[in-house]
Amino acid sequence: MGLGFLAPLFMLAMAAIVIPIVVHLREKQRKNVVEFPSLMFLSAIPFRSTQKRKIHHWLLLLTRALAIALLVAAFARPFFTAETGVAGAALGPKELVIVVDRSYSMAFGDRWEEAKRVASAQVADMQPTDRVSLVFFGRGAEATLRSSSEPQRILTAIDTASVSAEVTRYGPGLKLAQTILEESDLPNREVVLIGDFQRAGYTGDEGVSFPPGTAVTPVRVGDGPTPNAAVTSVALRRDFFSGRERMTATARVVRSGGEASVELPVVLELDGQEIQRRAVTLEPTGSGAVTFQPFTLAEEFTRGRVRIGDDALLPDNDLHFVLSPGRALSVLVLEGQGARGDASLFLRRSLEISEDAAFRVDVRASSTVTESDVESRAVIVLNDTRFPSGASAERLRRFVQQGGGLLVALGERAVWTEAQAEMLPGRFGPATDSGRGSSGRLGFVDYSHPVFEIFGGPRSGDFSRARFFRSRPLTVSEEGVVLARFDDGSVALAERTVGEGRVLIWASTLDAFWNDMALQPVFLPFVHNVTRHLGGQRERLPWFTAGQVLDLADREVQASAGLGRGEDLPAEEERVAIAPGGGSVSLPATNGPRYLELQERGFYEIRPPGSDEPRPFTVAVNVDVAESDLVTMDPAELAAAVAPRVEGPGSERFAGLTPELQAEAQERSQALWRFLLVGALLLLLGETIASNWMSRMVTARGS
Repeated sequence: MGLGFLAPLFMLAMAAIVIPIVVHLREKQRKNVVEFPSLMFLSAIPFRSTQKRKIHHWLLLLTRALAIALLVAAFARPFFTAETGVAGAALGPKELVIVVDRSYSMAFGDRWEEAKRVASAQVADMQPTDRVSLVFFGRGAEATLRSSSEPQRILTAIDTASVSAEVTRYGPGLKLAQTILEESDLPNREVVLIGDFQRAGYTGDEGVSFPPGTAVTPVRVGDGPTPNAAVTSVALRRDFFSGRERMTATARVVRSGGEASVELPVVLELDGQEIQRRAVTLEPTGSGAVTFQPFTLAEEFTRGRVRIGDDALLPDNDLHFVLSPGRALSVLVLEGQGARGDASLFLRRSLEISEDAAFRVDVRASSTVTESDVESRAVIVLNDTRFPSGASAERLRRFVQQGGGLLVALGERAVWTEAQAEMLPGRFGPATDSGRGSSGRLGFVDYSHPVFEIFGGPRSGDFSRARFFRSRPLTVSEEGVVLARFDDGSVALAERTVGEGRVLIWASTLDAFWNDMALQPVFLPFVHNVTRHLGGQRERLPWFTAGQVLDLADREVQASAGLGRGEDLPAEEERVAIAPGGGSVSLPATNGPRYLELQERGFYEIRPPGSDEPRPFTVAVNVDVAESDLVTMDPAELAAAVAPRVEGPGSERFAGLTPELQAEAQERSQALWRFLLVGALLLLLGETIASNWMSRMVTARGS
């Protein structure tokens, strides 16, 4: 406990208190004049009055001295430096921001209800001049109410709030609270942070620093043991048996906390029906895997769920997924007339070797593209053949513009014409040898591109082993992008986007005639990646994570969510997304993005408004299992990191600032000088009234 001054030198002016004392001790000369003819015959007798040394108006003297003392103290800017500072800071209205963690870990036991009770108690203590903001945060943050002075509105907002499916991230919520406080003009500021203070949600670089003088009050809810079990993942393997596609699901279950081993039921559901049940025994801190019997997959957008028994934290007790039968990419290889017998052998065999029968290949000795090719094929390969002409060229152009993929492999019979300029990534010239007496090699590969991305890691494939004896020089246009070069700098692979489709050109052959690439281990995955990329096929994601935002107009997002070529969501048609909780999100017809924020766990259905499709486009959403780690941190650690305050009252509430800034922050938050100045002015007014009244009384007695 103590009292400090921001400008202590002003206290020297306290010496002015002697002024009213001198005034009171000085006796004024009488003004009554007595006329006398002459004083020459009178002798002067010294007069000494004892009345000069007496103070007759003590109350007036004290009033004047106290007024001067208050004025001097006001200019010295006093503030309380210890527990008394809490009382000083409480003078005047307050800007209070209540920040509540609504991540799904708050659903553990009765944490959420306790958090709402704590928030409501803060509102009950507010004064009529206070303003309260209510901020809920998970992965992001939202100010449900901002600077409100209506307690009932705030209590209603707290009562109707619910736990989200998101993870804990302290940064967004605290940053929003910082913005609210920085924009406030009230003398006092406080943040009350309510949550379970999960260690996983704190990174240490949130970039938050509250304004000087801000009090931070952390309130932890849900102390005690936190035993929990969660379904962390489900591996889904496709197999083909007797021409039928079958799926095998393997679920991983993790347990943390507890005192003894437990046996948990693990259930597999498809379209809401339980089809298999297993059991797993877990130690207090352990994990286990459960593999279910293979099941036949026949319907589009089959909804699956793996769940375990209930515990104190329900959101991580199940995992949702969506499955659809595999779609083989239809690939047409055009060789042209007079091609070598093995020209497409390596290409065809590589595409036929696939665990999930991902490709269906047809080879035709022709350069003609038919209407059925445009409608039914995903990828067309021009393998060392003349570019189609006439109607076939127009069909091929339309095929690519509508989203198809075209691969051009150059050889002796490939011919360049000006008609190809608007489709190919560049012009190519006559065949040339490597020019080094033996062979050339690939010297540059763009590992950031989807074609080469899987080869970017260590021991994932070496393209430099392949030898190239002949190639066609390729001059890439402005619209083309180089994906690979030979070691002499010439282009080996280039890409161009045409409409909604892609065109790749390979400057050598796809057999063992001009190179030995087809004999290298990287050839098969390289051909698979090229074909998938051209066909718009992406790795299918059986589920997404709550908090993600999907652009449903993006074909790659559609492909990863299970839509194939020709099954996209037409931009000219309106769609509506039905959330797991029953709410709906409108996706209007637009040529731009169609964003869908995945806020709930479960299944989102995307369908035309009012339709009752039995198997609509469906997206599964699960919680992030990182939130299942319920290890907590010390609330004081977080409070000290974001505000000039540590645990405990008094002057240490401004710890973290320099002493000068501490003093300035405390003085600004308390603003005691205002009250001292008002008191001094009131005393001076009273002194004026009293002194005038006394003067009139003295005059009246003298007359």
